[in-house]
Amino acid sequence: MTKRSTTWIVVADSARSRFFAPSDDMKKLVTIRSADLVSPTSRERASELKSDKPGRSYSSSRSGVRHAFEPPHDYQKLEKHRFVAELAKELDVACGRKEFDNLILVAPRRSLGELRTLLPKRVKDCVLAEIARDLTKETSAGLFQRLKELLVPGSAKRLTRSLPARS
Repeated sequence: MTKRSTTWIVVADSARSRFFAPSDDMKKLVTIRSADLVSPTSRERASELKSDKPGRSYSSSRSGVRHAFEPPHDYQKLEKHRFVAELAKELDVACGRKEFDNLILVAPRRSLGELRTLLPKRVKDCVLAEIARDLTKETSAGLFQRLKELLVPGSAKRLTRSLPARS
């Protein structure tokens, strides 16, 4: 008896990721983990992430005007990067435990591109499809309707595409 391949669907943005798999009868998506991977600090404003105001300095001209320094980093982008790196690490650990054979990634373009660069080769080799959409707020039934064609056995072509808009 051959082992049925396990497909995970990871729906993520820069602050939340949800993990799904098709049910045994292939008629719906079921959640894999009891809780989503969430980073609430990624949704905060940059001013809330850093406690100090940037320093101030006098202008280089002799006008006596003072200017604030720009912060060296965008703290919100740093938090988003940390979250995507944590997601890549989680997927690497799950791949090492052979929890999935195929992976479908659904994320906005920026998060998907960053995730693609952070994933190790063994996880990249499992990626069946990448869909550049933010569907983190979509219900599992809605996700199944959108991804149904990718979950049909025999349609395991590796692809990168955008889903059409909902009609």
